[in-house]
Amino acid sequence: MGFINIYFTKKQKMVNYEKNKTKLIIDWEEAISEIINCIKLANSSIRIRVFMWRDDNSWRKILDLLEQKLKSNKGIKVFIEKDSFWSLVYNFQKLISFWKLGWDIFSSEKGQNFIKNNKNLVFSFVGSRSILFFKYLKENDHSKIFLFDENTVNSIAIIWWMNIADEYLTRENHKFPNTWGWHDYMVKLEWKIANKFSSHISKHSKKWLRKKILSWIEILSSIRNKRTLRSEILAQLYKAKKSIIIEHWYITDNLIIRKLRKISQKWINIKIILPNVSDGVYHANMHSIYKILKPTLLTHKITPNIEVYLYKWMIHAKVLVIDEEVSIIGSANLTNWSFDILKETNAIFRQKDWVTKELLTQLNLDLKNCEKITLDNIPKYNKILAKIQKFFI
Repeated sequence: MGFINIYFTKKQKMVNYEKNKTKLIIDWEEAISEIINCIKLANSSIRIRVFMWRDDNSWRKILDLLEQKLKSNKGIKVFIEKDSFWSLVYNFQKLISFWKLGWDIFSSEKGQNFIKNNKNLVFSFVGSRSILFFKYLKENDHSKIFLFDENTVNSIAIIWWMNIADEYLTRENHKFPNTWGWHDYMVKLEWKIANKFSSHISKHSKKWLRKKILSWIEILSSIRNKRTLRSEILAQLYKAKKSIIIEHWYITDNLIIRKLRKISQKWINIKIILPNVSDGVYHANMHSIYKILKPTLLTHKITPNIEVYLYKWMIHAKVLVIDEEVSIIGSANLTNWSFDILKETNAIFRQKDWVTKELLTQLNLDLKNCEKITLDNIPKYNKILAKIQKFFI
């Protein structure tokens, strides 16, 4: 009896430890505060892997802090892995906006001097810069990962899908101060959990990666392989018994849409939250809503058991909650590009408390800031523009 009590006491202590070492980060202000604090506290290493790094106030703040850290701590190593194609995109955006938009920070004088003047910095562009072969080489990395003091007791990982940029904080409409910018999430992992995550990421090769870092956390990464995140996400969705909540920036993948409609026929309640304000894909999202909600002709015009909601502002999130017990969060959008072209990193949290519970609470709050959409009130959109936009996501 005493042995059993000791076993369960140790197990409870481990559960409490793991709970205290994971944290859901919601929106820009909290994310940048966590990142700044981690940079200040870092002692041995900082590793940043990002898809985009625009020359704006937010990213300049991060760059200035990194430069201060390199000067004050001569022993620290800083690794920056920056997607090369999106640097090209940002520079093109600056040109066509007549310098209204900032370009890639490492194309600016400030960024180039940062790379040139810091010996303990290891900087690399990753992926293809080719506009012609970008979609065929499939080498570009859409992940967003911050690692601090890897392989130490102070190790921290802040991971998944948030870009740090001014647009995340910018009000959608300055006349209404109660609104905000891009809604998004990250997850913070500490010590042993962070070390297990970073050890798998550092071994990231051109293969499919699926690793359990704990009994309740599984890392999924897709890299030029027939096996994709699409099939893994679909497998998890098919396991649903009661409910599915999806909050995503884009949903344009036809197979995902068809399978969600099929799953809904099993009387599983599905809620989908999409942004009413989107970054250049408004028409594609609206057309996806129509395809999700349209009646099924082969089953006597039965409308799928799916509820679609438009969030009042901008969403950049990529999250799913299944049966209030499993959450899938990461960098992958529900689009062809994320599944078939870009390298992505997602995770499955098989734990109804902690991250999943916090995420579910936030999703329920988000639903209060949504309008329910039916076939009768889908906002007007252009089908031709929808097809064009879908091609680029």
